[in-house]
Amino acid sequence: MMNLSLLSKEIEEADPIVIVRHVRPDCDALGSQFGLKSWIKDNWPAKAVYALGEETTSQGIWPQSDKCSDEIIENSLAIVVDTATAARADDQRFLIAKRIIKVDHHPETDPYGALNFTDPKAAAACEILARWFEEENRTVSKQTAEYLYKGLLTDTLRFSTSNTTADTLKAASFLADHEIDIPALNRELFDLSMKEFEVAAAIRSRVKMEPSGFAWLMFTKEDLEKFGMSGSEARGHIDEIGHVRDFKVWAMFNESLSEEGKYEGSLRSKHAPVNDIAAKFGGGGHKNAAGVKDFDAEQLEEMKQLLSARASEY
Repeated sequence: MMNLSLLSKEIEEADPIVIVRHVRPDCDALGSQFGLKSWIKDNWPAKAVYALGEETTSQGIWPQSDKCSDEIIENSLAIVVDTATAARADDQRFLIAKRIIKVDHHPETDPYGALNFTDPKAAAACEILARWFEEENRTVSKQTAEYLYKGLLTDTLRFSTSNTTADTLKAASFLADHEIDIPALNRELFDLSMKEFEVAAAIRSRVKMEPSGFAWLMFTKEDLEKFGMSGSEARGHIDEIGHVRDFKVWAMFNESLSEEGKYEGSLRSKHAPVNDIAAKFGGGGHKNAAGVKDFDAEQLEEMKQLLSARASEY
């Protein structure tokens, strides 16, 4: 385990503190951000703590982000969670903070913090925080535990991903010991609205599979408008095609709503690495889960060919 006691010392000495997440946040980004803010307020209630970011997710119930001035950030300790590179932070003003600390579970490619607590073996940023909070033996409220559990549960796809370890389950057990309502949290995160049910039905009826074991789906602008979704909301349904035994590698693409002729994509696999393919097109992520954006039609076809070839290797 990393020596996160150094981070405790930084938090004890800092006021104000800003906590930043990545763009297009998932539940691990939000869970680690709001979980850390809640834990700090659990133990240092007088501190000014701000959770910053403009974007959010439709999965789960989360608080509104905070607002603060440039002056506050300039005098703050900035803690950036679940964000592999500085460019992916939702609020770039963190760069003007007095001191920057990174807490992340992605492979280290950009150590932008004065202190960098990166553990690629952790299944989620929320796992890192849960293990740290247990070691610290300070107050952990039910609210803090709920935020972290939601991030841990979703980033492991309900503890089904290959990076789910004994440490992951120990972290979940620690959080579960704080009177959280596990069935209710599962329903909050995974029950579908009628619109989501209709989207899931459309995905299942339209997915295409290559002989290699590569499956993919494209959402056009018209599709997004029909279902009233953003691209990130559409790609959030990628798990709909992830539980078919015959699919070794799968991807969900959508036309960009903001840039003509551009596309965005989420890549997944059971065993084959896909993050190196995402990196070839300016994206990145985990070995079996990665994302890429702002690529054109020619790059889309090349990406599909590479993913199909990768699937055939497994």
